[in-house]
Amino acid sequence: MLKTFIKGFLFSCLLALISCTPNKNSIELIQAINKRQTATALDLIEKGVGLDAQDTLGLTPIHWAAKRALPKVTDALLQKECDINALNVEGYTALNFAIRSNNAEAIDLLLKAGAVTYKNGLSNMSDGPFIDRTEDGLYAYYLKHDSIESKTYLTGKYLNQETNSFKGWAGDTCSYSIRESQTPDWQIKTQEPIFVLGDIHGQFDRMVNNLQSHGVIDKQLKWNWGKGHLVFVGDIFDRGNKVTETLWFIYRLEQEAENAGGQVHITFGNHELMVLNKDNRYIASDYKNLCNNLGLDYDALFHPNSVLGEWLRSKNSMTKINDVLFVHGGISQKQVDSGISPKQVNNLMRQYFLAGSNAENEEDYTQILKSFGPFWYRGYFMESSRYKKITEAELDDVLAKLNVSRIVVGHTENEVLSGSFNGRIIDVNIPLADDSIPNQALLIENEKFYHLSENGDKKLLK
Repeated sequence: MLKTFIKGFLFSCLLALISCTPNKNSIELIQAINKRQTATALDLIEKGVGLDAQDTLGLTPIHWAAKRALPKVTDALLQKECDINALNVEGYTALNFAIRSNNAEAIDLLLKAGAVTYKNGLSNMSDGPFIDRTEDGLYAYYLKHDSIESKTYLTGKYLNQETNSFKGWAGDTCSYSIRESQTPDWQIKTQEPIFVLGDIHGQFDRMVNNLQSHGVIDKQLKWNWGKGHLVFVGDIFDRGNKVTETLWFIYRLEQEAENAGGQVHITFGNHELMVLNKDNRYIASDYKNLCNNLGLDYDALFHPNSVLGEWLRSKNSMTKINDVLFVHGGISQKQVDSGISPKQVNNLMRQYFLAGSNAENEEDYTQILKSFGPFWYRGYFMESSRYKKITEAELDDVLAKLNVSRIVVGHTENEVLSGSFNGRIIDVNIPLADDSIPNQALLIENEKFYHLSENGDKKLLK
């Protein structure tokens, strides 16, 4: 009796195996793709042969096209509307395999066609929008992870060729107004008040609270500073998990300020430099997970033909308002002695972010991008293995050669916004990630410098 049962069981298993084994005709396309016979594969796809056939491991032609890094075959399959998110026996999609093969072209094709990857253990995430300028108009998209379905995906669409504004989707209720980026002036004269914030590092909520506390924006997050000036001294990027929200907020606020006769200024920090230079070590884990799941490099979201990427690359590395210089790290004696003016630094860095260095300007970039350059220098507050702390005499020389009375910097963290060297150096980098340290800001008004506290106190800066 037992032997009869075992024989019957084995026979049924054999029948099941046979029934699950693809026949020769159904896997002809898979075989052609596996052997990288592109012409044969394209011919079979055109004929509609075995577009969604599965082999014994559950791999379909779209899986194999991604696995073998064949973007032409991938595109042809997508045009025939194959099952883009078919799962193999391990639960992987074609996009998983495209990421494994590091095939950027196939990844891009799959993402724009609605491909997903399946990942467990992540919370709900959403980032965007990111907007690319293409020959077909603006392409806007979000990166998302659905923790219930354990899938990560891109949702995007082309906007009307003539559009300059659109409403968000995919859970985003904001509206966006897009415009061509303009190179800002780096020297400004004004009698209006100047509000200055240090390194934001993706801490959107604390930045908003600070701006609202002092009337720079209203309760609806709209510009409320009239003809005044708002200055960010760099490091919008990295560490925090609301970098994208911060960038779009400043992008919008810049337009609102101009309409009111005011201005928003951004000087580049070392973290902007790192991200646009493909150094993604300090991005928040949310961004890292989303990008890794989709096979994207974080910096690619801000490429030169993207709206935010183009806008960022238009900015200055230094801004001078009246006789005050705003720069992220600082200006060292060695930097001044190099003979490269702030205007030249601004122009060179815009060129660098677009095309990199070349033999003619490599020496200039060596001066600018080193530890004693404007993005990394901390010599007003400490010495390092590469330089000594600046002396009073050296600072006098730096200020004289720059024709400024003060320099306002970020970069070096400080629990209390304060001045050094009799107030000639002002550090505005209050670490926002530490909630125990109160919000602070710098106000320049009627040629006086004030420390603004979270509770609204206004004290003359000594």
